[in-house]
Amino acid sequence: MFKAVDRPADYAESFDAQEYLGHLRHRSRFIGAVCLAAGLLALIASVLLPKEYTATATLIIDPPAGNDPRTSITVSPVYLESLRAYETIASSDSLFVRALEKFHLRDERPPESIKRRILKVTKLRDTKILEIAITLPDPKQAQALAQFLAEETVALTRATSLENDNDLLADARNRVNETRKELEQQQIAWREFSVREPYEVLRADLEALTESRDRLQRELLESRAELAEMSARAASTETAPLQARVVNLETQDAAVSARIQEKSARLSERNARADEIQQKLRSAQANDDAAQQRVRELQSSAGLRGERLRVVDPGVVPERPSFPNVGLNVMLAVMVALIGCAAYLALTFRS
Repeated sequence: MFKAVDRPADYAESFDAQEYLGHLRHRSRFIGAVCLAAGLLALIASVLLPKEYTATATLIIDPPAGNDPRTSITVSPVYLESLRAYETIASSDSLFVRALEKFHLRDERPPESIKRRILKVTKLRDTKILEIAITLPDPKQAQALAQFLAEETVALTRATSLENDNDLLADARNRVNETRKELEQQQIAWREFSVREPYEVLRADLEALTESRDRLQRELLESRAELAEMSARAASTETAPLQARVVNLETQDAAVSARIQEKSARLSERNARADEIQQKLRSAQANDDAAQQRVRELQSSAGLRGERLRVVDPGVVPERPSFPNVGLNVMLAVMVALIGCAAYLALTFRS
């Protein structure tokens, strides 16, 4: 059905590596010339390109001052990863624009474009080290800008921490004002209650009534005994006055007992009300003490609650340019030229 196509005889010949290497040795001068030309061109281009220098400032992120120093040994990877948030602070647009204005680097280009080209902020993996790298044509200016950004990052984080502490302190002081008002209200309520329902007066009245009832009951017992004795040996007409006295004493005893019950109920109600007011007063006092203690704690730990940044290395003025890398460029050019020559000679092999 299909017709076979005749191919040239040399098509099926296998590739002879040894012959190809001999071919390369035969064209070694050509390869050397191309590689030399590529290296020279890369060298000339690297020399002619404007040089740029990179200066790096290093910061360390210390844990909050209130933490146990021993916990630094067991810092979790999650915590170290969370410290990458400081990259955003160090590379913030507002801070970078202030740096551009200070060093007169602002031009018609947008700050974002300049920042992408000259600024690099990196939190080293699994460490508490933050690096700020600046690349500029002027090495001194690059170092000064890197140091400025590092110092301003420290100042910004410290100011942010103090601002947060001030907000917490303001809330705590407002809480103190609230608890102080509540305490004063409960103190006023207690004083008014003490004046309106004095405990000593009620207790004295109850004690006087109790003594009066005890006296009446003794007289009643004596009268009843005397009445019983007289009833056994005298007529009923002779005991009538004594009976009337007994009835009178019983009536007085019942009246005094009723008053005692009334006073006892009032005193019990008064004590229950006093316990309730005192409980509120103690609770208000405890809340006020806790609020004041919170203020003292915040005042003593102001500026120490968050991580602290320190500039451990402001950087040095770079002596060698970071761009262009002459040696690397020349090496890459020679390698590309060598690969190109090899590919070209492979294509022209056996042609």
